[in-house]
Amino acid sequence: MTIFVVDIGGTYMRLALSDDGQNFINDPQKIRTDIFGGVTDALLSFVQQQKYNPNQITHILIAKSGRNNWDISKEQILILFPNSKFSLINDFAANALGLVNANLDDLHHIGGQKIMPDTHYPMAVIGSGTGLGLAYINTARHIQRTHGGHMLPPFTTKEQFELFGELQKLKIIKTIPIYEDALSGNGILNIYKILSTRHHLDCEYTDAHHLLATGRNNPLVQQSLKFYHEIFGLFAHQALAFGHSYGALYLTGGITDRIMTHDLFDKETFFENLYQNNVPVVLNDVKSTPVFWVKDEFISLKGLLKQAASL
Repeated sequence: MTIFVVDIGGTYMRLALSDDGQNFINDPQKIRTDIFGGVTDALLSFVQQQKYNPNQITHILIAKSGRNNWDISKEQILILFPNSKFSLINDFAANALGLVNANLDDLHHIGGQKIMPDTHYPMAVIGSGTGLGLAYINTARHIQRTHGGHMLPPFTTKEQFELFGELQKLKIIKTIPIYEDALSGNGILNIYKILSTRHHLDCEYTDAHHLLATGRNNPLVQQSLKFYHEIFGLFAHQALAFGHSYGALYLTGGITDRIMTHDLFDKETFFENLYQNNVPVVLNDVKSTPVFWVKDEFISLKGLLKQAASL
């Protein structure tokens, strides 16, 4: 038995192989998607690099982001891997599956009165990356997908209302204003662009990764991050309250990882907006919820590996 697990995001994909359904053969790899013409090119390249024959693969599980435009069908996968069972699931559902039995070493507690996940309640998973994802793990260990990142945000200040109005002008597809407009890689970059235009300054950064890696002393980057964490806190508050998911809040995703690793997480602003002055029963529940950063960027592959047992 050889299991091939793949998480395909909007910018990066993560891949690994397992012969026992428990452990990865080698360290999982993270590779940009834009170097491949499509999913079959990427899968075949990785398997050959690992010196495996495609006929050896017995299970292929792929998690795919809606921000990736590759066409993926069972037929095209089985042409290359004829002996495999195939499953395609949402990328954020895979993240949630990986967190069902997460190792505490893979988590970093950043707030909340409780310091351990409380399995008596559902738990929320929020991921900021190329897009914005929200999923719930309920008490029966069922994973609930959502379109939470595509919901209209509440504007609690005039500045937020004006910011989303300007973000709207930068969108190619003119949907309603949504949380993802701000809480994503393009979101934080566009906030910075808007602030640069307001101050009649040229943009120093052309992508979010460069901005987060080198912009910590730039006042406009600092202001952009403050807006980002305000909106992030608002979104997290709603996610917990709507899902009654006071068991844990897990923060994951490529942008979240970079913010954390570059020591740019604005804890004060995030928690100020997470702990809104709501009625006592809601505020107390939100304050009790343990908040974790998921340090393991391959948690989705672990979720897919668990899913393989049901194929």
